Amino acid sequence: MFLSLGTGRIVRESGGERVAHELNPGFVALVPSGTPVQWTWPSRISFSVLILQSAFVERVAAEVFGLEPAHFRLPLTERANDTVVTNIAGVLAREVVRAEPGSRLYAESLANILAVHLLRHYAVCADGSTLESCAMPAEALGESIPPDADARTLVRPRAVADALRFIHANYARDLTLSAIAEAVHLSPFHLARLFKQALGVAPHQYLIQVRVNNARSLLTAGSGERSLAEVASAVGFADQSHLTRHFKRIVGVTPRQFRP
Repeated sequence: MFLSLGTGRIVRESGGERVAHELNPGFVALVPSGTPVQWTWPSRISFSVLILQSAFVERVAAEVFGLEPAHFRLPLTERANDTVVTNIAGVLAREVVRAEPGSRLYAESLANILAVHLLRHYAVCADGSTLESCAMPAEALGESIPPDADARTLVRPRAVADALRFIHANYARDLTLSAIAEAVHLSPFHLARLFKQALGVAPHQYLIQVRVNNARSLLTAGSGERSLAEVASAVGFADQSHLTRHFKRIVGVTPRQFRP
């Protein structure tokens, strides 16, 4: 996994295909093992590389999803942003720098989380269909839907989950409650009520938390020579003072104090 920590331009060549990308913090490229790939860039870029062994991913696939190696694959995928990968990279970088007792165990736990995330959001069945069509049903893995659950209890979490996915995919934009509600086909009032019931915070409060967490991950992982104003802009804040105010309220220190 290639994770961009700054801006720039790269060109990826693989399998006879040549693709150029304008980088922003959080850009992720997943390259399966055994895939020939060549990267070139005309100027200095800042990035991290995370590697998971194939055998480890296959073990997680079998234990969590009931999948054999022949039943799924992880295709070469490039995405403008992946909050989970960015956060894990930031935590791992901090653990490497600190080298505190338990760091190895902590890193192994993060690797498990990362593998599950990749299988959920990047993997496909061997025939190219979605993972749900080849993974074992929840009942077979020892999970079940409560017998007293009705349609409303299933729909509400799904709507909130859709809103969360939309926020994580678009947090750097100038998002409004109306835009989030429209994306999940609910009225702003209805979405706000369901969101507060499920998470205990309003959508705009959650959006600020996501932006602060992404800023923290970029600062921890190393944001190259980017200024705090550039980091603020990259995660969706209006300016550096906007980032600083919310960062100190949530994290307890300013971004400048937090920066390694």
